[in-house]
Amino acid sequence: MGPLVYFCAGVNTHILPSRSITGLLLNVPDNGSDEKKVRDAKSLIRLSGAKVTMLDSGGFTIFQGERQGLAIGYDPGGPIRQGEKINLTPQHIVKAAVNLQPDIMVGLDFPIDKIDDRETREIEFRRKMGFNVTWALETAELRMKHCPGIRFFLPIQCYNLEHLGLFVRSIPGVQYDGFSMPIRNLGSGEIILFLMRFREMGVRQVHLLGTSKLSAIAIGAYMATHFFDWVSFDATSWDAKYGTYLNPHDLSSEWLNFEMRLDESIPVDCECPWCKGKTFTYIKNLPQTENTALLRCHNHWVIEKAVKDLMAASGTLARLRDLLLKRCRDRREAEELCQCLAIAETFKDSPVDQWKNLLLAA
Repeated sequence: MGPLVYFCAGVNTHILPSRSITGLLLNVPDNGSDEKKVRDAKSLIRLSGAKVTMLDSGGFTIFQGERQGLAIGYDPGGPIRQGEKINLTPQHIVKAAVNLQPDIMVGLDFPIDKIDDRETREIEFRRKMGFNVTWALETAELRMKHCPGIRFFLPIQCYNLEHLGLFVRSIPGVQYDGFSMPIRNLGSGEIILFLMRFREMGVRQVHLLGTSKLSAIAIGAYMATHFFDWVSFDATSWDAKYGTYLNPHDLSSEWLNFEMRLDESIPVDCECPWCKGKTFTYIKNLPQTENTALLRCHNHWVIEKAVKDLMAASGTLARLRDLLLKRCRDRREAEELCQCLAIAETFKDSPVDQWKNLLLAA
């Protein structure tokens, strides 16, 4: 039905994994908070050759600020960072969107924390829902006034479907094109459950925030092929922080640092232009700048390759399962993922509430 688009996040004019990337993710605090940052962001868009751009609100800045004990301000005319205060408002988001003209903009949100305890989750959701409802209403209204031609994705900060229902009922009349959802709090079955609920609501465009897990990309590929007009995700894992090397098969993180002892004869099992024919020892012993540049290019390439491979295999669940079983170290996780997709496929024309327990128990 639709494409699966990978947005490269955390990019600047000095750190680019490729001269021609598919999707470029910008955010308001880093790329749209003043005239210089806007100019630099426009240069980055041209330099990257990005085919599609997305502007995230940068709500994670508020989340980080709260953790650091910073005050949360609400001054639409003031700077986003004010000493010991984070001051990010819907007006800042829409102004940045007007200046940068991205293909997609994401509304302002206050991210919920990753919490296991059910009662604490409820407190966290309720505490931040007021912010998220108010900001959704305001951002949507300002977007319709100042930049209605830019696609608008509404951020979803919920732990479960009940929270989603409560949030959506609290923003009647809000116009949006799709949803943007963090998945760090969710397992594969829960991700699929949310996506199928979105579909049931009539939403056909969705963005998954901050992931490069093979399982999440596989879900995105199957959903894009069968259920949605648009699925996208973003990741910063290409950036090779601390010498991170993404396994070309399952995208798990491995570390190549100077302290590691490696058999010099072990070749790199990767077909990317930067690794092919080399050994891990060769890569590890490169000068720091060259090592980091190689890892960044490799990491970006293998994520892009995973998108292409998984999309090509998503025509049928059997083909997707075969690919995942070949690439995943954890075969049980691959089987569970495919079982969840099979349940969604079987009951796709039935109300989600009638079969959600089957999915969560898979």
